[in-house]
Amino acid sequence: MFWTALFLLLLGAADQALLRLTPKNSLLAELQDCYLDLRRRLLTRPPDSIEGLLEQTPSPKKSYFYADRQGELHFVESLQEVPLPYRNDAQPLTD
Repeated sequence: MFWTALFLLLLGAADQALLRLTPKNSLLAELQDCYLDLRRRLLTRPPDSIEGLLEQTPSPKKSYFYADRQGELHFVESLQEVPLPYRNDAQPLTD
C-alpha cells in the first residue's frame, strides 16, 4: 500500500513538472510537447462515430507561392505571410 501511494505521488509530481516547467533546451521542449499531446489524447473522450472523428480533424492549411521582382519563388504557409505588393499575384499550392 505504501509503495502504491508513493508511486502515485511521484507520478503526480512528474505530471505537474512536465505541465508547469519552462524547458531550457529544444530536446526538453519536444519532450514536453509530446507529453502534452499524449495527455490530451488520454484525457479526452473519443468520438462516438466515424463522422465525429472526421469533424474533429483539422482541414489542411492552404500554402501559397509567389514570385518577387527578381523572379525568385517564395513558398509560405498562409496568404498573410505574402508581402502586400505580391499578395494579388500569390497562387495557392495544389496537390
